[in-house]
Amino acid sequence: MSQAPNEPRLPDTTAGAVPSQRRSHADAPGPRRVPMPREEERTVLGYHLPALVSMLLIGLACLLGLIALTLRFAGAVRIFFGEAALGLVFSTATLLFGFWLFRRIRPVRAPALPASLVAVAWGLTAATGGALLANGSLNGIWSKTMGLEFSGVWGAAMTAPVNEELLKLVGIVLVAIAFPRAVRGPVDGFVIGALVGLGFEVTENLIYAINAVFQAGGVNGAEAVTQTTLVRLLLTGPGSHWAMSAVAGTAVGLVAAAGWRPSGRRALGALALVLTAMAMHWLFDAPLLGGSGGVVVKVLFNFAIAMIVYFVARDVHRRRVRRALAEEGEELGIRRSAAIALARRNGRRKALHSVAEDERAQVGERQERMVEVAEDRAFTHGD
Repeated sequence: MSQAPNEPRLPDTTAGAVPSQRRSHADAPGPRRVPMPREEERTVLGYHLPALVSMLLIGLACLLGLIALTLRFAGAVRIFFGEAALGLVFSTATLLFGFWLFRRIRPVRAPALPASLVAVAWGLTAATGGALLANGSLNGIWSKTMGLEFSGVWGAAMTAPVNEELLKLVGIVLVAIAFPRAVRGPVDGFVIGALVGLGFEVTENLIYAINAVFQAGGVNGAEAVTQTTLVRLLLTGPGSHWAMSAVAGTAVGLVAAAGWRPSGRRALGALALVLTAMAMHWLFDAPLLGGSGGVVVKVLFNFAIAMIVYFVARDVHRRRVRRALAEEGEELGIRRSAAIALARRNGRRKALHSVAEDERAQVGERQERMVEVAEDRAFTHGD
């Protein structure tokens, strides 16, 4: 039934919107005419062949990476089992905290859990296992062509930025193809890239901790593990793999937003981001700015670049979602301020607390649908 603008709006019970017994829903946090739920996209077990192939490649690469890691470090773990277990405790704590943090920084709402888990799994196994093999091969090339002295000083800076960043980038691309709704723009690419980098960093920290025990001659192993882990977490961690992969992941999101058919300008922007990630890694490993002070400068520089990229991507996404929510709210008869408030998690929570308790579940569902539609619009009509 249509209504004139000044007529009282009657609750649409057929849409499932139950009016509050305490107040009108004129400013309610969700629409009374609920958008039809979007048909869930089947990506892996359905009919999306590229997604299925990507998941198979991810699974195979993760398995091979895990095998490579196991073959390389199984003996060390058996010898120093207690120290390895301690390192695993540190790694698990780092992984859990980083996983929560990087999913939390995505504006509007967290990324899909399956895509997040797969991204971390790639970093934990496929990227690190592949890097072990690739770095050894490329270091051997540098030693033969450049000499042992030169490769001993510059080998890491000439090897890791190429091998490791490309391996992580491949994982980000595969995740974006396997979960097309998880990477639809730069901010999604940043988060997925950060998760891939987190997985890589966690495994690398564990490897360095085990190596530290060997370097200490097997004496005071627990101290060596603890010291190495804390240095890598607190000193170098803020500007390490997560930051580099997040910048490269933003490039993937930039291309994915164009349906994998970017314009020349967009392609150049994506290439610049990937090269920036490699340059960040090169600076991190280069024998420049020695000492603790130099390390701090490098870490802060990388962290600053990652934050600049993040805030630009975040603000653009938020602005588009707010605009889409305002348009959707106008269509559904919701005040502009109430609709725009749904762009923030805190805004949705406050809106829920303003309605009757027995209505919060239904209103919460309508909020999520409205936000989902708004993000669809934001990505579809993005610049």
